[in-house]
Amino acid sequence: MALLTISDAARVTGASRQLLHRYINTGKLSRTPDGLIDTAELLRAGFALQVGDTPKSHEVTGDHDTTVTPPVTADVTPLERLVARLEQEIAAAHTREHQYQEQIARLTLLVEQMQHRYDRLLDMPRPSPQDAPGAPQTPRRVPQPPTPPDAPPTPPDAAGDARGAMRRRIVALLQDEPEGLTPAEMQARLGVERSLTDTCQGMLRYGRLRRVGRGRYVAIAPG
Repeated sequence: MALLTISDAARVTGASRQLLHRYINTGKLSRTPDGLIDTAELLRAGFALQVGDTPKSHEVTGDHDTTVTPPVTADVTPLERLVARLEQEIAAAHTREHQYQEQIARLTLLVEQMQHRYDRLLDMPRPSPQDAPGAPQTPRRVPQPPTPPDAPPTPPDAAGDARGAMRRRIVALLQDEPEGLTPAEMQARLGVERSLTDTCQGMLRYGRLRRVGRGRYVAIAPG
């Protein structure tokens, strides 16, 4: 590369001397200890060299300068190589940017699909705890038809009725307990697992038991 003065560099690049001095002051452009500028520095700073101009190149030898006019073709090949390399770097940068944009688009689509699936899961009806696999099933009560107001009450101890058998056991137990028993005490005495509170209340409605004290029942002798 050739060494140029400020004036020659301004003429070759087409820039003003003030602009070159500004680049030098800000560090964008450097000079040799002799105050000359290398054409490679001009290219690095982004200036374009005008090949048609033939500036004088200064070379320092000893204590005096000799001015030599280099051929114009001396800078053409390095300049072309530099331009080709810059074009390659720009093309590679464009390729990387395109790849980044494609990757961002794929990630955005993936996030949207996951959000859509999450929204669908939120809209699906949730099963009740009883419908979950392995959950204990609570027996459901079958609704009974309403009893007419004037119909006689159904006897609780009809033959073949398991509930009637339990009520007979309760009556037999309470006949030996004149002071009465609570449903919990009946449950313990009879050795059953389920609570007898509902059974005692039903027998109370049908006139088979009578409540004494607080929560205690006694049997009513059949009339």
